[in-house]
Amino acid sequence: MTHDMRGFYDDPDEQRKWGADLVAAGLSPIEERLVAAHFAPGARVLDVGCGGGREAFALAARGFAVTAVDYTPAFVAACRAGAAARGLAIDVQQADAAALPFADASFEHVVMIGQLLGHLRPRARRLQALAEIRRVMKPGVALVSTNAVERRWRYAAYFFAVNLGRRLRNPHGLEPFDAFVRRVGGKPAAGEARPVFHWYRAVDFRRDAAACGWRVIATARRWETEPPPPEPSVHGETFYALRKE
Repeated sequence: MTHDMRGFYDDPDEQRKWGADLVAAGLSPIEERLVAAHFAPGARVLDVGCGGGREAFALAARGFAVTAVDYTPAFVAACRAGAAARGLAIDVQQADAAALPFADASFEHVVMIGQLLGHLRPRARRLQALAEIRRVMKPGVALVSTNAVERRWRYAAYFFAVNLGRRLRNPHGLEPFDAFVRRVGGKPAAGEARPVFHWYRAVDFRRDAAACGWRVIATARRWETEPPPPEPSVHGETFYALRKE
């Protein structure tokens, strides 16, 4: 995660939005189906970008041996406290998704959901993260989610216009399909860098996954099968089951 996004999530309102406010929701129906279809019971699972612990708690409660990492210290502390309060044996560590502190083939499965990948910029760091989760995993299946340009036609129209405009003027050095992020409750503090999030098209994610040695074996669009969740901005997620041969 880039430093501007770390500052973004240091905000208490963002921590509540993506931490405590979502933990009780547990796994969504689409996540339940993907885990049931692709994860071996009792396997070792690494949760990258654990936030407040929503996925980690749900997976540990189902009998998986869970290790959880996040780049933001407040989320690490919240996940540790939540695991202890629930009596769940989860190893929670602070770590950068693009430089994971684990040996090769340490886990049977990895989850990197909640659109974490979009926080990594530039593209080289997203590729590092996809390569890292493959490195630390044994042959098997990982679950990764991104947000999706395909969810609404106006998203595609917006990025068509801004991507074209950035060929002429790009003072912030943004890549195609990068967009500024709005903070909960309004504008960033004076002098704070505006955080940027990368949006994915399915074709671009498949390209990046293939570049890191993954094979996409299943795709599921959340907005096509589920009603909006408590945090509606995640309703646009596309989930990918990635196989390491």
